[in-house]
Amino acid sequence: MMFKLSSITMIALTTMFLSVGQVNAAALIAANPVDACNGSNNYDVGHSCAFKQSQGTAQGFCENNACGNLICVPH
Repeated sequence: MMFKLSSITMIALTTMFLSVGQVNAAALIAANPVDACNGSNNYDVGHSCAFKQSQGTAQGFCENNACGNLICVPH
């Protein structure tokens, strides 16, 4: 009986921590190319970045556009 209870508790805790980890990882991806390199990220030219697109997640590098704004350019 004790083994069964400890097993169920361990499975429940593992599931909970894995779920929290996925939520935190999702929160780290910016909503657009500008936020991917600016805001709380404080990246500079050449830093790797990622943002959400309709097709999924785009990954790239921070670069200055023609206006001088720092944006994430997908590679």
